[in-house]
Amino acid sequence: MSLKNKSLICAFIAMLFFTLFSYLFSPLHRLMFFAPFLILVYYQKPYAKALQYSFFAGLIIDIFSSPARFGLHALNYTLTTALIYHQRRNLFNDNLMTMPIMTYLFSSLSTVIELILLYIFLKPVAFSFSFILSDLIFMPFFDACFSFCWFVIPSLLFKRNRLRNYGQEG
Repeated sequence: MSLKNKSLICAFIAMLFFTLFSYLFSPLHRLMFFAPFLILVYYQKPYAKALQYSFFAGLIIDIFSSPARFGLHALNYTLTTALIYHQRRNLFNDNLMTMPIMTYLFSSLSTVIELILLYIFLKPVAFSFSFILSDLIFMPFFDACFSFCWFVIPSLLFKRNRLRNYGQEG
């Protein structure tokens, strides 16, 4: 599976769909649906473009979030991208686990940055063991599982199907 061959338009539309409908069914949604999309952007676009995509993805999240925090997600996603974009050199795009690992990194770092931004702009957030466990470990894990299920598994199935069809033609 190569992350350079994935269609950004299809990924964006799918993640936008999940984001929009997750707010309809569960206003307290917690998955970062745009994280896998942004990981694809990291592997396909230069740094400046990745920052722009991150800003606009965060802006979309801001539009559907609380108005008191407008701009927080855009700043958060841009800062997160600025910090982890270059990790793509350490995690190659053809490895099956790259997408989930990078999504986990994005989600964890984004949560930490969001806490810092909330502390700076709004109010301090109370830390507890359950908060750290849920928001810094489990939720990023679920984001990584989502990216694995949505991007890696279909690639494996498509590749297997393509190889099977190729073998029958010859």
